[in-house]
Amino acid sequence: MTTVPKTKIAFTTLGCRVNQYDGQAMKEQVERASFQTVPFDEAADIYVINTCTVTAAADAEGRLLVRRAKAKNPGSFVVVTGCLAQDRPQEVAALAGVDLVVGNDKKSRLLPEILKSHPSLGEDPSSSPDLPSTPWGGGITRFDGHQRATVKVQDGCNFGCSFCLIPRVRGEMVSRPGLEIVEEGKRLARNGVKELVLAGIQLSSYGRDWGLKAGEPRLAPVIEKLLVLPGIRRVRLSSYAVADFEDALLPLWQTGLGLCAHLHLPLQSGDEEVLKAMRRPYSLDHYRRTVEKTRKAAPQVGLTSDIIAGFPGESDKAFENTLELIRESGFLDFHPFPYSDRPGTPGEALKPKVPSAVIRERMDRLWELKRECLAQSAQRASGRKYRVIVERHGGGQQAGLTDEGLRVVFPEREGWLGKEALVAVTGAGPGGASADWA
Repeated sequence: MTTVPKTKIAFTTLGCRVNQYDGQAMKEQVERASFQTVPFDEAADIYVINTCTVTAAADAEGRLLVRRAKAKNPGSFVVVTGCLAQDRPQEVAALAGVDLVVGNDKKSRLLPEILKSHPSLGEDPSSSPDLPSTPWGGGITRFDGHQRATVKVQDGCNFGCSFCLIPRVRGEMVSRPGLEIVEEGKRLARNGVKELVLAGIQLSSYGRDWGLKAGEPRLAPVIEKLLVLPGIRRVRLSSYAVADFEDALLPLWQTGLGLCAHLHLPLQSGDEEVLKAMRRPYSLDHYRRTVEKTRKAAPQVGLTSDIIAGFPGESDKAFENTLELIRESGFLDFHPFPYSDRPGTPGEALKPKVPSAVIRERMDRLWELKRECLAQSAQRASGRKYRVIVERHGGGQQAGLTDEGLRVVFPEREGWLGKEALVAVTGAGPGGASADWA
């Protein structure tokens, strides 16, 4: 009996946790149809590049991956999907080597789109699984390459920040039904996942599209159901905005039942005028009050953030205001980003532009302050013991993330990946804290 070789499909994903989730959902979609998925650096019949367009650097990386795919197998069929594909489909389609462009709105029907455009597969598109177009893409059962699994609970954004084109590529915000989230949590737990990371583009607004008010419990009841699932040790929130902050989350951080006391609260700028020009949906006073009430309810909460350097019109004084607010907020860690114009956004037309050399200088100062924040966080944690999910790190080391969001690195032990370990922090280390097995 002759066995027909399975079509090999390789996936790679750039960008945020939501896009990483989409990549996993697409991979499982084609596997359910009996296609074989292989690593992206291997020879494949089809390559799927799930792009990001949050920065110019992300755009460039997406184009580079197209060239790499064709170099690996010149005869391959290359599919580009994701945010860059959604925003500028004609530009992407014109790239040498691109055979098919699939926008975010069609990710959940990736396989039928491929079959329709790639008749040499010999498959009848009408015989492919019935795949409704949803933001959740049929769901996931695992999260390849990660020991903590991301669960997408919301998509889209209504904020309209002047530097961002995400509302254009992700559409209006939509929340995932709580029952679907819990069922996915069960599937992941059955496959050994112990920590869930809830992610969304506008996560703090979960449930607002159903008419629920900001002050009403929305995501908290879903988290409570996830925390009692057999096998789930903890739940963590991904990036969370000040706008529509859900006060019902505060008691969950106090109980110690498994909602990680880690809040990633993007600031972007610590200057009021820059914040207004960014069209962020909060004031600095609003941000400070949110931090204050969170720390009052749960003093142990680790606060992390995002900062943009060099937004148009950002003066030296405005940048100093940002540095001051970072220190005032006591961030455990933060992620600095250099500003880059995004096509068609209001920020593209704003003047004056900050010179590239100045942006690089400000980024250097932010990286220096980031290292200071991490060193101080590690010092405060020194001598304490933490339970973490063991992840890969390399160089004979493994790593984990404390409930508060501090990355700890410790000596590798075979057979511990994905398991919960008890470690003791010994001091500061590269990118976080050093630790030993307790």
